[in-house]
Amino acid sequence: MALLSILNQTTILLALLCLFVYFVGLVVYRLFFSPIANIPGPRFAAITFWVEAYWEVVKGGKFIFKIEEWHEKYGPIIRVTPTEVHIRDAEFYNELFNTKTKYHKLPQLQHRLAHPQALSDAIDHDYHRRRRAAVAPFFTRQKIIDFSPYTSSRIKKMCNILETQYKGTGKVVCLNEAWGAYVADVLIWYICGLSYDFLDFPEFKSPFTTAIHNFLYSFPFATCFPTIAKLLQSLPEWFLVMVDPKMKPVFEFRHEVRGQIRRIVAGENDADKHVKHRTVFHELLKSSMNRSEITQEVMEQEGQSFVGAGIDTTKTALTVGSFWILQTPGVKARLREELEKAMPNPDELLPLTELEKLPYLNAVVQESLRISYGLSNRIQRTNPTGVIQYGKYVIPPGTEFSMSNYLQVTDPKLFPNPDKFIPERWIDNPMTSTGHPLSKYLTTFGKGPRMCLGMNFSLAEMYLGLSGLFRLVDLELYETDRSDVDMAGSFFVPLPKKSSKGVRVIVK
Repeated sequence: MALLSILNQTTILLALLCLFVYFVGLVVYRLFFSPIANIPGPRFAAITFWVEAYWEVVKGGKFIFKIEEWHEKYGPIIRVTPTEVHIRDAEFYNELFNTKTKYHKLPQLQHRLAHPQALSDAIDHDYHRRRRAAVAPFFTRQKIIDFSPYTSSRIKKMCNILETQYKGTGKVVCLNEAWGAYVADVLIWYICGLSYDFLDFPEFKSPFTTAIHNFLYSFPFATCFPTIAKLLQSLPEWFLVMVDPKMKPVFEFRHEVRGQIRRIVAGENDADKHVKHRTVFHELLKSSMNRSEITQEVMEQEGQSFVGAGIDTTKTALTVGSFWILQTPGVKARLREELEKAMPNPDELLPLTELEKLPYLNAVVQESLRISYGLSNRIQRTNPTGVIQYGKYVIPPGTEFSMSNYLQVTDPKLFPNPDKFIPERWIDNPMTSTGHPLSKYLTTFGKGPRMCLGMNFSLAEMYLGLSGLFRLVDLELYETDRSDVDMAGSFFVPLPKKSSKGVRVIVK
């Protein structure tokens, strides 16, 4: 027995020694022999992924602020994890993410938004290109213009509710909820052909849009611990609902999308006779993609992806923009003056194509997009076959690299006083000191082959939404300040402090 005890102790000690040697070897490799060992940056971040996990999961989506701090200290190119290089350079952004690049997404991030088979999470560039081509006709500018009367009808409905139920009552409205209901009503009808009338919910509060918003708080964890995220997503729906009953509306929506797809597939040859307008599912079915690739699951995840990604991004831009319009009296007055002149009869709102010609409205929309950042997480890619050269540094093939919209649109060299809402910076197609249009550096929708496919749709919602609200309704902020819109953490989109009650207003 004594001999056995000694052998067990020896085995344990040997195992611990092996682990110690392995970790020491790993540290030495990452610091001195890694292909990116020469990239500047904090040593601890180069050694372990736990630095990212601490700032993302423990501190709540604050890794982007740490990266910003490191750039100030180490320069425009830094190593932010053992395997990832981050670059902050406005000119290089457009060079890196040009339309000819063939970068891949990171496989480990495929499950963080719970739809790994959707276009947005396609890893391979060529496969992504084919999938994008299949649905791109659905998002053309002309299609969005044709659909815009419906979008206009939704903003009219929202404004009518504000005027008839809130005006002069002193009742408080949360614009986060109102814009969420507006965007969800428009987007789900366009993408899936399903109508929920979220605008009719009391105080615009819909369990579905709330659940979509709350899901975003899991984004940092899913990014840092993808295996666990994948495991959780494989659990039965009944179990997930039991753990978090507030997610039930998301699963109900998934089932309704599934039923809609089945109805469309069953009547595919004469689908237009059975639905009021074509959906993204029709577009997939009529595309040149191999039918074996367009499975029920692929279509379900595609629909969920477009809806999930499109609600909070546009809602955030509209909410943040509305706050700054109301917070800045000169902006509100100038915008309202332009809108009243262009639309003297409030019962006849201008069509989308005419609204886009209004210079100050256009400037307000651009500045709202800039100051709301779009996707606030890092844009992470790999170049599987070629190197990326940045100055004297070479990023080898297969190495993870990233840039960030947040750091791009808050660059004070391009946007003086970047934390201030200044629509005037967009008037008369301004140029930068380098002779390029300022619009070149507005990266809210991304750049390159993977830039946001729903850009035209989101812009239409913003032009019609902001013009309708500020032409038809007179609002005043209620117990709201910039801490209710400033990014406190990055959760796919920028979110304010957890204690925020949203952008609250009263209708005068």
